[in-house]
Amino acid sequence: MEATGETKEAQLVRLLVDEALAARRRKSVQSAEPELPPPTQDISETLHTLQTLMLRMIGQGESTSQMQSVSLELIQEAVSEARSGKMNVWEFLVAPSLSDKGKSTGEIAQLFDVQNEDAKDHAYGLAEEIKKELDADDSDSTSNTADDEDRQESFVYDPSDTSGNGAPTT
Repeated sequence: MEATGETKEAQLVRLLVDEALAARRRKSVQSAEPELPPPTQDISETLHTLQTLMLRMIGQGESTSQMQSVSLELIQEAVSEARSGKMNVWEFLVAPSLSDKGKSTGEIAQLFDVQNEDAKDHAYGLAEEIKKELDADDSDSTSNTADDEDRQESFVYDPSDTSGNGAPTT
């Protein structure tokens, strides 16, 4: 009481209890911090191991990119062949029979365009459904954040696209 100048014992007891609790907290925090294990390798070995792992990952990334490129080329080739077959069937079978039924060239072309638009709408709708399913599966199976890389780009069909290529906009 002489050192603090306090005249009442209750205030002194509170001060001593507060100091004891603070010391106990500091002691528990220090014991809760894990000690770093002693280094088992020197730094050069660790760096060499990291470099080796990074080079392996880069090689795997390049292989994956090459496989995706080949897959894209095969898909493009399949789509091209399907379109060519459709054009042949339309030109050699459908158009002549429609012409025989009295349809004009403009009406036949319009029917062809309508069928193409319906096919595009179906394809892009199907792609959107698949994307939603993949997104739902991803959100159910993992707790990835929105910043994670998307597995496939968003498919958006622009019906005002009159360029005739029908490519999805991303």
